Amino acid sequence: MTISLYDAVIPSQLQIIAAVRKLVDKAKAHCEDTGTAPEEIIGARLIEDMLPFSYQVKCCREHSLGAIEAVREGVFTPSLAPPPEDWAGLYEKLDEAKAGLEAVSEAEMAGFVGKHMEFRFKDVVMPFTAENFLLSFAQPNFYFHATTAYDLLRERGLKIGKMDFVGMPRMKSA
Repeated sequence: MTISLYDAVIPSQLQIIAAVRKLVDKAKAHCEDTGTAPEEIIGARLIEDMLPFSYQVKCCREHSLGAIEAVREGVFTPSLAPPPEDWAGLYEKLDEAKAGLEAVSEAEMAGFVGKHMEFRFKDVVMPFTAENFLLSFAQPNFYFHATTAYDLLRERGLKIGKMDFVGMPRMKSA
């Protein structure tokens, strides 16, 4: 069986984007149910020098749709824009990622294979092929930030489990 670059990236990112959106739903409901101020969750950190929940959600967008946009342009530079400060902003990032990923075609992804692109940040320049950037840089970062968002909510006492992170797997149809 041959697997395409599209199959290796887009469906799984859509699955996890949907799961992270449901995590935001649960975080919002938790705040409403417990009287917790939204900024306590949106700004939550696992440790003082780590970026907050809102940044983790923002980076799910940056390392999914943002990575595709970067391949189109030939360069990825991390966004220094501040993360959203409210639920609406978090939903906007995730909904934008979903819509953008759904618009990516298999043909476009196939056209990325072998294309030169670079990661650039300050004095660091890392050359990649598009497929190596997506699979060895963007995808691990995407899962890191999705996992960290999940972990932040677990640490804050939300009643979530592994399937809340995994979301809806793509099962064999009859």
